[in-house]
Amino acid sequence: MTMSPQSTAPAETQAPASDLDEQLQAEHGLARGIIIGVLVAVPISVGVLMGLIYLAVSDVKTGLGGPLAMAAAVGVLTGLFFGSWAGFVSNTHAFEELDRKANLRRRSPRP
Repeated sequence: MTMSPQSTAPAETQAPASDLDEQLQAEHGLARGIIIGVLVAVPISVGVLMGLIYLAVSDVKTGLGGPLAMAAAVGVLTGLFFGSWAGFVSNTHAFEELDRKANLRRRSPRP
C-alpha cells in the first residue's frame, strides 16, 4: 500500500478559477496595450526623427540616404521603447486592482 504525498502548501495560496481568469484577462490586456502602443509609436517616431535629420542635413552638400536610414533605425528603436512603455503604463491599473483584491483576500479571516 502506497501513500501519495500531501501538499504542505497552505490552502489559501491557491487562487480560485475566477481570479485566474481575471489575471489572464489583465495579462492579455497588457499584451494588447503594448502591441497597440508600439504600432502607434513606431511610425510617429520614425517620421519625427527623419524630419529632424532632414532639416539638419538638408543644407549640407552630402547624400541624405545614410543619415535618413540611421534616423529611421533610431526611430524604430525609439518607437519600440516608448510604445511598450505607454502600453505598460496604460494597463497598470488592472494589475493594481488584482493586487488589491489579493491583499484583501489574504487579510480577511477564513471561516
